[in-house]
Amino acid sequence: MKKLMIAMVCAVLVTCLGNLGCARAARDTTGFALREESVLNAPFQEAWHAVKRVALEQGYDLYTRDKRGTFVAYTPMKRILWAQPRRTKFTIDLVEKSPQETAISIESIRQVYGVTLLTHPNWHDRKQADPGPAQALLEGIRATLGEAPVAEVPAVEVPPAEAPAVEVPAVEAPPAEAPAAEVPATEAPAVEAPAEAVDVIEQSSGSADDHAAAASAPAVN
Repeated sequence: MKKLMIAMVCAVLVTCLGNLGCARAARDTTGFALREESVLNAPFQEAWHAVKRVALEQGYDLYTRDKRGTFVAYTPMKRILWAQPRRTKFTIDLVEKSPQETAISIESIRQVYGVTLLTHPNWHDRKQADPGPAQALLEGIRATLGEAPVAEVPAVEVPPAEAPAVEVPAVEAPPAEAPAAEVPATEAPAVEAPAEAVDVIEQSSGSADDHAAAASAPAVN
């Protein structure tokens, strides 16, 4: 029984030493970091002070505060039982684009403390899978500078509006006038005078001639 207990204690110690990295070679950490990039609508100096203020407000330990625009910050170290100490490293770079604009990039990577066969006890990089801390840091900087977060609005396709049908009022055409009918000219029938009237006219003309002849004849003594 005593030997069994000793064996179990040795197994636990070996496991703990393995977790500390005693038998682990150095890793290639290329591509382990996550990166957030943006452009701040603020001068370089104003953006520099905003980064410093937000990092301290969110509880990070500032390791480097370079006036040229580089910050290195760490989260407080955490450790659970015999597990390796852990923390997150942030590298913040500011670049002046114009007198009123500053480009910012935030790189985050996880770190564990340990030792390998090829290194001294130190912090070693591990792959970062959570972009939340870097995004929260960037949003805090934007809020300090008075910038509202930009929300992506999905494009909505608006169907073309159909033009309402216009009712054209019916126009009543005036009734066509019938062409005037040509009435053929009718010849009046010749009126024949009665024979008696002709005789009277002849007699009257004859008597008139007689009176004229009598008047022109010389008087007979």
